[in-house]
Amino acid sequence: MTNELLVLVVDDEPKVGELLKKIIEKKVKSDDKLEVHTVTSVSEAVKFVSNYSPDLVFLDIHMPEENGFDFLNQVDKKSFEVVFTTAYDQYAIEAINTHNCLMYLLKPIDLEEVQSAFDKYKEKAGYQYYYKIIKSNSKRILVKVEDIILCKAADNYCEIYVGNTKHLISKTLGAIESKIMHQNFMRLHRSYLVNMDYVSHIEKETKKIFFKKDLIGSSECLDLEIIASGNKLKDLNKWNL
Repeated sequence: MTNELLVLVVDDEPKVGELLKKIIEKKVKSDDKLEVHTVTSVSEAVKFVSNYSPDLVFLDIHMPEENGFDFLNQVDKKSFEVVFTTAYDQYAIEAINTHNCLMYLLKPIDLEEVQSAFDKYKEKAGYQYYYKIIKSNSKRILVKVEDIILCKAADNYCEIYVGNTKHLISKTLGAIESKIMHQNFMRLHRSYLVNMDYVSHIEKETKKIFFKKDLIGSSECLDLEIIASGNKLKDLNKWNL
């Protein structure tokens, strides 16, 4: 199942940024569909992150006016991974120790290093702890996976319930399941992917799912009639429901 990975390249030299963009788009091997954007300043980068929540940022450090570290001090770093790209090696200690970067690449950057950055990104545990919901005009809303109560199939769309909010997105339930990859989620029915942390119990006679009202509040999902598939019941033992 193919996922979408949004990548941002930040470099004050347009030609350098475009070159890295072409390497990523044409040379990197990935199971994900890669969408790559470039900006040439910290202010543009901050605006892009605010609007679109990228997954991976290739960040130049030495830029005029504001540098890469200034950028990181203005955004929520939990929402993406950073690969520093620079011609200077004196920033490595700060980049690694202070900003916990994914990789630190010295220019000129070759394909093998870029590929290594993507491979390492996929291996990171944090890869599955956030989910980006794509809304109108390609704006992406960042939500914690642990805050998602359930996902419901709706033809080629999917309803995602987060608290008392329901988001309708143009993805199949299978695509969302492959992206989330979290141990607390279970496909209890072909139409439902459920966060088991919110389930209070399952009625043995009817196999109906009941949610913890104190955690969910007045969410619409409380009114859903979810019946667990028979072949899934044996997998529920670990939750002691």
